[in-house]
Amino acid sequence: MFAIAESAVTAVLSSCWLLLSLAMYMESYDLDPSAPGQPRGQEQLAWLAIGAFASIGLTWLLRISRKPAVRLTGDGLIALRLLVVVVVTGFLTVDLLDG
Repeated sequence: MFAIAESAVTAVLSSCWLLLSLAMYMESYDLDPSAPGQPRGQEQLAWLAIGAFASIGLTWLLRISRKPAVRLTGDGLIALRLLVVVVVTGFLTVDLLDG
């Protein structure tokens, strides 16, 4: 049950990251590159979101294995991914609120 909930949380938060990346790109599209307040890092954020989506599929492939060691590794990676996703989302939230 934990893996399903974690995958849902990761998918939702990764979608938010992707939308934030798109918003940052759209905001900076017409600005002069030397303009103050130019948003940067949207490409890295988009790749991070895509990587999180891809990791969901990878960990589910590990979970369907019949070997207990592989399943245990998959469970550990799922817990680690949840921690990383929550921490990155926290940093992004603080950065957005800080301006």
